[in-house]
Parts: sequence; C-alpha cells; structure tokens
Amino acid sequence: MTERKKRFLSLSIRLLLILTVAMLLALVINIYSILDYVDDEAEEVLDARLLLTAKNLLRQSERFVREGNLNEAWLTLETIRGLENAWLKDFAMMDHDLFGQEIESHGSNEIRAYVWFTSADGLIKIGQPMPGYQPGREAGLRSLHYDSHEWRIAAVKDGEGKHFLYVAQRDDLRTYLVHEIGEKLLQKELLSIPVIVLILWLGIKRGLRPLSRLNAQIAQRKPGNLQPVSVADIPGEIAPLVQSINKLLKRLQSSLESERSFTANAAHELRNPLAVVRNVARILTRTDNMEEVHASGQILDKNAERMGELLSQLLHLARLDALTQADLQDPVVLRALLEDVVAKLLPAADAKGMQLAYSCAEEVVLQGERELLGLLMHNLLGNAIKYGCEQAEISVSRDGKSLRLEVRDDGPGVSDSELPFLFERFYRGARAKQQAQGNGLGLSIVKRIVELHGFQISVGRGGKGGLRFSLLIPEGSWAPAR
Repeated sequence: MTERKKRFLSLSIRLLLILTVAMLLALVINIYSILDYVDDEAEEVLDARLLLTAKNLLRQSERFVREGNLNEAWLTLETIRGLENAWLKDFAMMDHDLFGQEIESHGSNEIRAYVWFTSADGLIKIGQPMPGYQPGREAGLRSLHYDSHEWRIAAVKDGEGKHFLYVAQRDDLRTYLVHEIGEKLLQKELLSIPVIVLILWLGIKRGLRPLSRLNAQIAQRKPGNLQPVSVADIPGEIAPLVQSINKLLKRLQSSLESERSFTANAAHELRNPLAVVRNVARILTRTDNMEEVHASGQILDKNAERMGELLSQLLHLARLDALTQADLQDPVVLRALLEDVVAKLLPAADAKGMQLAYSCAEEVVLQGERELLGLLMHNLLGNAIKYGCEQAEISVSRDGKSLRLEVRDDGPGVSDSELPFLFERFYRGARAKQQAQGNGLGLSIVKRIVELHGFQISVGRGGKGGLRFSLLIPEGSWAPAR
C-alpha cells in the first residue's frame, strides 16, 4: 500500500471514528433522557398507587376501630404489609447484568414495606412503624434515606384529623423498572451499532470517491503536463482545493515559460559575443600584423566586458527572484547613497563630456537594502549617461506624503510604442540594437527591485528630450532623518 493511499485511508478512518464517537455520545444522551423520563413517570404512577393504598387502608382501619374490632384492623394492615413486602421482594430478589443474565441479590428477608395506624398525637394503635421516621401533622408524600435505600412514605388522615395512616415502600420497584428498561434499550442499541458503523463506512467510502478520482487524475499526469485539473463531478467542498491547484499550475506554467524565454534570450545574448570572440581568436592565430592584433585585442576586451556585464546582471536577477519584501528591512540614508552612486558614475560621465547633477532637498531614511537600492539608482543613472548627450541628473522631492525620485537625460529617447516594453527582460530599443548597446536587463532589474520594496516606477519623455524615470516611494517606506 502506497503512502498516498495510507493517507487517504487514514482520512476515512478519522471520519468514521468521529462519526462513531458522535453517534455513541448521542446514544448515551438518548438513553439517559429516556431513563430520566421513565424514572419521573414511574415515580408519579407509584406515588399515586401508594396514596390510593393508604387511603383505602385508612377507611378500613377507622371502621374496625369504631366497631372495636382491633384484631381485624391489625390483621388487615399486616396482610397488606406482607403482600407489599412480598411483591417488592420479587423485584429485589433478582438483578440482571448487561446481557440479561440473572444474578442473585442478598438480603431477601429484609423488610421492604411498613404500614401503621396512629392517633393525631402520634400514638401508634396498629401496625409496625418505620424506624427513623418522624411523623408530622400534615398528610402527603415524603422521601427518606434509610438502610442504604430510598423510601417513599405516604401519610393520609381522616376528615377530622384524629387518625393518620402511613404506608412506607422501599424503592425496589422503581429501581427495577428503570434498570430493566435501560438494559433493554442498551441491548437494542448495542446490536444496532455494528450495522450503523457499516453504513457509515460505506457512506464515507462513497463520499470520498471524488478525492480518489482527483488523486488518480493527478497521479497519472506526465511531469510536463501543467494543464488545469478537471472540475467535473467535483463536490463543492473540494472545489476550492481544485481551484487552488489550478491557480498554482497556472503560475508554474507561467514561471516555466518565463524561465524558458529567459534562458533562450540569455543564450542568444551570449551567442553573439562568443561568436565574435571565436572569430577574433581565429584571426589572431593566422596573423602576424601587430595592428590587427591590437584591434583584435580591443574587440576581445569589449566583448569580454559585455559578457561579464551580462553574467553579472543574470546573477543579480537570480538573487532578486529569490528575495521577498520581508528580507528588506534595513535603514538606508538616501543622500549618502546618492553621493556614492554619483561618485562611481562620475568617471563615465566625464569620459563622455557630460555633466552629472543631483539634488536631494530632503534628509530622509528609506526602508530597504542598501546594495539593491544602490543598484537601482546605478542602473537608472547609468542608462542616462549611456544614452544622454550633454547632461544627466537625478533629483529627490516631496510629492504629498510620498517621496519622488526622478532621473532625466537629454538623449534621443525612444518612440511612444516602445515605452511600455522598456522594463521587460532582454528588451532593447531600436537605437540601442543598432548601436549594440546594453543587453536589455538593466531596467528589468530596476523593476524587480522596485517591486520588492513596494515602490512605483514610471517612464515618460523628459523636458529636454530623452527619458524621465520617476520613482514614487510611498508613505511608510521612508521617514525624515533624525
């Protein structure tokens, strides 16, 4: 049995156990409720019978007393007491276990009923009173705990209040009724449990078939198959899971396509300089002309520099793709960062005879990673120097509660149709392709860094021609320097 099937079966077993426990709990509550109801009903019926017996004996005893026939009165009370005692003993003589097997009980000679007749002042005239009972002046029913049992005593009096008659019964009959009914109910419920568990098991197995079909559908797929999972005949409870799987497959497919495109573009970008290097190497092996050697060396150096730049940017992208926003929580002083970036790019600007200007009127601290933010500004300002003519500038200013950083150049710019594609990987404008400048990764790195920090960036035409990149840093990502 595979691990997947074991997990599936364990889900079935867990559901069966939960439902079985719930069923047993409901069964116990049901039996308890029925027994409680039976106990109340039995008490009402037996109390009514006890009062009726006491009233009948009171009338008979009063008649015998009026006639002076105390022997007959005594005989009547003793006869009734003996019958009650024998009747109750029949229920107490035998007890039953859970499966109806009889178990002999002890104390079969115990007294289980008392009957006695008294005057209004408590003087016992006929019968044997119950030990420990203190008669009152009111008629009615009372309960008393005596000799490890509950007793029920009925007291009745005549119309003039001169005589009282008491009948006391032990709780044997009521206990017998409750136990007997409870055992019968429990036996029937226990017999029904296996049938119910079997029905539950079959129902769970049938109810979980969609999961089994879904499991089979996914298990039979080939590794490269990222098409959405079929949602036909899927229950509503599983539909969100299937939808989440389909969304994940869609993201994986998009990610794989992006990686394939990235790999193809990277290979294409490396193919050209490698081809140049190979051709130059062939020339070098066949010539003794120092001028050709010198020119070939310059070509090799230029292409090696281009490949080194491309590999460096590929490594940057690989690192950026693995980062999350939670990794970027360091304080970065913006003015110091700009000064470092400008200082590094100043030689390149001087080599082109360009002016490089920056202004930062705000003393602020950004939340992010200094190295990445420096790379972002280096790429933006480096592009401005690479494609500008006479001047490149970077400035920082307030924009409401946000902070705006702009990079501008006075170069030829790009056409309006090219603006939306500038941040795509390996995209280069028509002029850059003609001049074989760049590799189309600088601005895609900028975009990824912007996304990681939660900033916003846009590109448009500058006031002096060229391009203007506008970076918007929202409230919460920066604070005034202290």
